[in-house]
Amino acid sequence: MPGNKDFTPQEKLVAEVLTELDIRFIQQYSLGPYLLDFFLEGKIVCEADGNSHWQKKDRKRDEKLKELGVNAIIHIVATTKNKIREELLSALECLG
Repeated sequence: MPGNKDFTPQEKLVAEVLTELDIRFIQQYSLGPYLLDFFLEGKIVCEADGNSHWQKKDRKRDEKLKELGVNAIIHIVATTKNKIREELLSALECLG
């Protein structure tokens, strides 16, 4: 996990969970004009959102990311480590 002090508490917890699950990722990854919270193996984006990405403009951003080759986008809403782990594992299981 990079030592950037500008990460939100939620982003720090997501990075911890990804590391504990031995999932390779790049934090703060640039793709086209977008800065992604996490870029995982398999061209999966993981956004530590709270509720911020459920607006119309953000759904449009997700569509653009898919046009840029992203296979899936996981939005983490939880803010506790256990809930983040549950959301992440559930989403990854759905992706197969």
